[in-house]
Amino acid sequence: MNFLPISVAVAIILSILFAASRRAKPIKTTDGGYLLQYATSIKAFGIGLIVLIIGGLTYASLNTPIKDNGDLVAAVFTFVIFLIIALYFYIEFFTVKIWVGPFGIRGTSGWLGKREYQWHEIKKITYSPIFRWFIVSSSNKNQLRVSAMITGVDKFQKIFKEHLPKLIWISAQQKYDKDKRFKK
Repeated sequence: MNFLPISVAVAIILSILFAASRRAKPIKTTDGGYLLQYATSIKAFGIGLIVLIIGGLTYASLNTPIKDNGDLVAAVFTFVIFLIIALYFYIEFFTVKIWVGPFGIRGTSGWLGKREYQWHEIKKITYSPIFRWFIVSSSNKNQLRVSAMITGVDKFQKIFKEHLPKLIWISAQQKYDKDKRFKK
């Protein structure tokens, strides 16, 4: 089987999905803030990946003979690992929502549930180029991570610059500006 046409098609589809996500806009809320979430095209990628993982593993398990218990253990282990990966994409793309506005930042996710910060509670904002996310820290609350791939990260930056002292966010902004992967 020639995988080159499949690889080219996948690359083209991914390029289209990620290009479409760059044009997505955050949702303006009635209180003057913005709701940030992953673009529909990124969610479509997540669904496609989940279907591909489950479908591919199902196809492989139905068409690959299991000769002994070692094969069975390996097949189950592989299936579980890929299901965990699929679960990760679901939790990240479908449960993460960030609200940022004049009163502070609220975040919900399948990872840590709800977190809410008023502007005066925020002690530091950092940026991780490895994981591509901003980390909002407070002295007495769990951290809030805001992915640089989420729709409206530019609004997030604009609003935190308006409401926080420069010393709190300048290092994060400098690291983000050096990260060439997000330049339009």
